[in-house]
Amino acid sequence: MHIHFPLRKLEATLEPAGKEGDDAGLDFIIINSHTPKKLLSRYEKIFTKEQYFGRTLVIKGEETDDRRKQNHLLVIGGRKWYGNREDTRQVILEAGKDGCVSFVAHPEGVHKLFLLKKEYHWENWDTDGFAGIEIWSMLFDWARTTRVYNLPVRYLGFPHNLKGPNPSTLARWDALSLKRKVVGIAGLDIHPLPLPCRPLDVNRSFAYRNIFRALRNHILLKSPLTGKPQEDKKSIIAGLKEGKLFFANDLVADSTGFYFGTENEDSMIGDTVSTGTALVVKSPVKANMKLVFSGNLQWEEETTLKKFIPEKPGVYRVEAAIQDKPWVFTNHIRVE
Repeated sequence: MHIHFPLRKLEATLEPAGKEGDDAGLDFIIINSHTPKKLLSRYEKIFTKEQYFGRTLVIKGEETDDRRKQNHLLVIGGRKWYGNREDTRQVILEAGKDGCVSFVAHPEGVHKLFLLKKEYHWENWDTDGFAGIEIWSMLFDWARTTRVYNLPVRYLGFPHNLKGPNPSTLARWDALSLKRKVVGIAGLDIHPLPLPCRPLDVNRSFAYRNIFRALRNHILLKSPLTGKPQEDKKSIIAGLKEGKLFFANDLVADSTGFYFGTENEDSMIGDTVSTGTALVVKSPVKANMKLVFSGNLQWEEETTLKKFIPEKPGVYRVEAAIQDKPWVFTNHIRVE
């Protein structure tokens, strides 16, 4: 999710983008182009080009802002552009009426790549129309401590030197989730390298197919995707709205099969259960597991399997790390 291509070339790059996703073994990618500043109708037909390329469904979304380059919002599920508004809250309302799902993008995005500090913050916390938050932004995770003087070292370590979500973003997510469901996702925010920089990418670290192997959103669906683009798009958007997902850095380890919910799978990530309901955390590999209860650490253990019974109402989520590298972050299960 949160992938960029030059808009003027986007129609021609949908197929190459899909093939990059297919090479990386993805079921879907979501392209969130910035809202065009003009000629919206010229680029609107791109929304009708969603289709499968190999096993990968390409979904066309949008990234909006409020003209001050603040309050960035990912809009997914639309058939038109929603941006170019003075206030992002107007976008949330209109896109919501059309059945779209929206996520706050990089709410604490800051970088000083070329000495000049740039900030891209979300300020509209007083609105509750968005479905969720981009908790882990790959771009801002890497750029947060990258400077001109350490760029070679930071480049050679990328993307294995990702440090995980900003702790303050995690804390805000937990606090907001006590009031209502707020879905957490990971986003790449990847852009094509400028032409002069491409020869410098000797490791192909910034090639799309390689980036696509890093931060991924794993949506838990009740039935398999069908291969029909619009039907599967609806299933994916429904999974996003319900928060039935975890996100992971799959370069640390393949997180396929990670699970948090009841043992019979009747209730899982994104659902609500009653106090006293037995829950289980399963991991395909041994990892350092943490249970976070309403923003506070409940327990921590190195294991592949952990069963527990929540006794207090609140929101519960799981974090997992391998050799101190952040790996998996689940959405919440609400206990009432």
